[in-house]
Amino acid sequence: MFKIGDFSQLAQVSVRMLRHYDKLGLLTPDYTDKFTGYRYYTIEQLPRLNRIVALNGLGLTLQEIADLLSDRNDLPVEELRGMLLLRQKELERELAEKRWQLASVAARLQQIEQEHDPDPYEIVVKPLAELSVASLRVMAPTVTEVGYFCQTLYGRLYQLLAEAGIDWQMPEVTFYHNDEYRETDIDMEVAVAVADAALWSSPLHTALTLHRVPGCERAAALTFEGAFESVTGPIQSLLRWIGMHRHAPAGPLREVHLSGPAHRANADGALPVIELQLPIAPIAPLDAAPY
Repeated sequence: MFKIGDFSQLAQVSVRMLRHYDKLGLLTPDYTDKFTGYRYYTIEQLPRLNRIVALNGLGLTLQEIADLLSDRNDLPVEELRGMLLLRQKELERELAEKRWQLASVAARLQQIEQEHDPDPYEIVVKPLAELSVASLRVMAPTVTEVGYFCQTLYGRLYQLLAEAGIDWQMPEVTFYHNDEYRETDIDMEVAVAVADAALWSSPLHTALTLHRVPGCERAAALTFEGAFESVTGPIQSLLRWIGMHRHAPAGPLREVHLSGPAHRANADGALPVIELQLPIAPIAPLDAAPY
């Protein structure tokens, strides 16, 4: 048996917490000396303690943990692993949301600071050619989850193309179809170019679409090098330029991945090169508007 201090060192849990767990009935000492009040623990109690600490780390309250463990001495490893993996995904999404919020605030601040300065990006107007693509189109629940959806969907897209025996080629393009700014229900489409002949193939999966994306005569385009989390600033610069030149969006925003598939790690650690393309049309003068 181990004194509470020794058991605290072995388990890397403070004596204060061990006493607290005892008080709640979560982890009762194997033996308590009735004369001295000293608590003694055994090594066999360590697995239960590890589960208590892990579950508490998942965000469960001690009362919830007590209820969960009340009818059994331990929690199966597989069940605990499933709970940990679920919590890991939740934390990853929360982290992605915080990164997006930071990037959005930084981009808005940069826009304010540069209101009277030349735009930091070179923006050109050019035609966009028609493009044959294979794609998956979904509705992302929130703008902060777009990155997660992109990564997941591109992996699924390439898997389906391989299963169908369809060869793909660059570019890889993400389309954003909402005709207004939205923070929820983001209508997005991940796509990769394919040969025209592939359009006559029969997809093995109903979600996979093979189609032609129409070209346009005029699109504002901006190229930048940087992490995908930093795309907010360039998008705002592109939209500001379009507005200042008395034009309006006339089609979905396209995010073209010039440096290759977006969610495959670069061996040299180079930052992605991205081109933002947005079809545009001139704004009619007020005196030409119908009454």
